[in-house]
Amino acid sequence: MGAVFTSEKVSDAKAIDPIRVRCTEEKRYSGTIQSTASKETEECEKQGKWSELPSLPLEKIYSFLGREDQVNMSLVCRSWSEGYSSPSVWKTFRLFLTESQFSMDTCPVMKFVQNYSAMFRHVEIRGPVHSVNNLLVKNFCRHFIEFSQTLTRNTQLISVEFRYFLHCFTHIDSSTYNDICRAIADFLASQHHLKLVEFDQCPFEYQESVDLLRILIENSRESLEHLKLRYFVSDENKDIKQDSNAAQKLPMLADFPSLKTLYMDYSFIFENMVVRQSAAIQTVKNCKTQVLSKLIMYNCRNYTEMGDFRGLTSTIWRYMKRLYPDLQIELILTIDYLARQVFEFFILPNMPVSRLEYSSVDFNGGTAIAVLFDHLLSCKTNEHLLSLKLD
Repeated sequence: MGAVFTSEKVSDAKAIDPIRVRCTEEKRYSGTIQSTASKETEECEKQGKWSELPSLPLEKIYSFLGREDQVNMSLVCRSWSEGYSSPSVWKTFRLFLTESQFSMDTCPVMKFVQNYSAMFRHVEIRGPVHSVNNLLVKNFCRHFIEFSQTLTRNTQLISVEFRYFLHCFTHIDSSTYNDICRAIADFLASQHHLKLVEFDQCPFEYQESVDLLRILIENSRESLEHLKLRYFVSDENKDIKQDSNAAQKLPMLADFPSLKTLYMDYSFIFENMVVRQSAAIQTVKNCKTQVLSKLIMYNCRNYTEMGDFRGLTSTIWRYMKRLYPDLQIELILTIDYLARQVFEFFILPNMPVSRLEYSSVDFNGGTAIAVLFDHLLSCKTNEHLLSLKLD
């Protein structure tokens, strides 16, 4: 029994030998350290590889991110920070201020504008939405004027888009309105390479709208290829009636010799630009053809609201095709009633309509569609109509 006992004791002693235990623990600890070190080395190598990204893919990654994520990305390493300052990251800039930014005395976005505006080439500016109160609208105006002044000093753009200033213009006093118009005018006067300009729902008074067009002609007439003027004039009839020479102040389409696309509401400005251009063509025997190839004309007025317009004629469109042989017209009509009169006013012989969108809120819309088809056939519009959308 003793031998057996002794043997068990010896066996137990071997099992709990402190030296062996310590050696085993040291091996395990060493293995853990090596594993951890290996993982850390692997992570470092990965980070090193990420930090060594060539500039082109790095700039591509930046282009998919919003400004906040771009800032966070720029903090990762020195290489990424340098990439953040590359021209491609700042080529396109959108000024969409949030309500929290409206409420700040000093808008943080302006810091980026001050630092990087020289790299801007394409800028889009959006006015405040309807839910913003009057105080925040005033703050937006202040930030916008500062933004415009910075661009005037530092930037030569290729494109600029002004959107949704309607709510802003209806909630500011005349002094602030004049300051905004002056800031936009000064900015446009400083630009000499604009290819695209858009005013979408920015209803200026008649005189300011004419002034802005004149400034564009004086400074970007050779470069401008795309012009959008959607709800560009507010209360134009009132202003026009007070000025007997209103039409003579307007430019002609030929004043934009490089223009390829024009998007406009049917308005006094549009009508008289076309009428004056047609009259000028008739006085020249051999007029030089121009490059305007797409005219997008939009109307959502009631027919009764169009009483102050003279309307265009098939003769006018015949002369327009002489000057613009590649011209195609896209016509977008929203009608509530009196469909026949609206069709006869807008759709004329010799008018090269290639696309027509028609929507009606009248319960007799089906009858109006039949009237539309008859009118299209009588004007021979079907000979060049490529797209027709009925809603």
